[in-house]
Amino acid sequence: MNNFVIGLKRFFTNKNVVTIILVLVILGILYYGYSSSIKKQTNPVNMPVAAHTISSRTQVTDEDVMYTTVANSMIGEGAIRNSNDIIGKYTNVNVTIPTGSIFYSEWLSDEDDIPGNWIEQLDYKKGELGYYMDVSVESTLGKSVLPDTYIDIFMKATDENGTVMFGKLMKNVKVLVVHDGDGNNVFDNAAEIGTPSKIGFAVSQDYYILLKKAEYLDVELVLAPRGSTIPSQDYVIVTSSTLRDYIDAQTITVEEDIIAEEINDNDKNNENQDNAEGNTDQNNQNATE
Repeated sequence: MNNFVIGLKRFFTNKNVVTIILVLVILGILYYGYSSSIKKQTNPVNMPVAAHTISSRTQVTDEDVMYTTVANSMIGEGAIRNSNDIIGKYTNVNVTIPTGSIFYSEWLSDEDDIPGNWIEQLDYKKGELGYYMDVSVESTLGKSVLPDTYIDIFMKATDENGTVMFGKLMKNVKVLVVHDGDGNNVFDNAAEIGTPSKIGFAVSQDYYILLKKAEYLDVELVLAPRGSTIPSQDYVIVTSSTLRDYIDAQTITVEEDIIAEEINDNDKNNENQDNAEGNTDQNNQNATE
């Protein structure tokens, strides 16, 4: 027994033996760490992904999200692991989420924080309503309609007798924002001005209803710099009151509750921003001729 103990003692005091044992221990630790890391990276994780392609500025619903197993190595920083943190959010401007893609926090925002959601982002006078009008490069006078400038809005229409009417429907309208097709501010980048697609301004409720009714008609709204005069053309020049009467007469069957619902949807700014009452900016002063 003593000889065994003495032999064992000599074995462990042998420098070569100790070195070999230490090397084996280190290799074992490295192998265990490497194996654990590989296992962690390759182990599948149940993750919410896009059930189909989701375009920009779109609210994500239950139908847009499904769960699938994804390797840990495929999950980047900022990935959202719970569908409750996805559903109800909106995809950001210029973000399109492809089918099967993981959702990332920088791709989604609350509705109020989406760039281009101008009604929530801009202040205007209490009692006014935000109106969003379709425009083009031509109708914005070659991109010369800028935020914080004033315009007049003309209208051209053909009455029941075939007479082409033209007149100034509104004047002194302050432009609040100009957006491109993706909801970005056209003039944010001075080096590369975007293409106007929408302009936003605020008007009284009466004029808001008038503009919403005009959307149902085959009329043309023409933007012009404030104070513009009506050019001489082959049409009958009429007053703004005549144009308003024409719109009201042609839209007598338009459901008033539809207009009321649209007013409610577009009046969030006045409901949510009590400080708007103290805004001294004169956004626009609509008046008849």
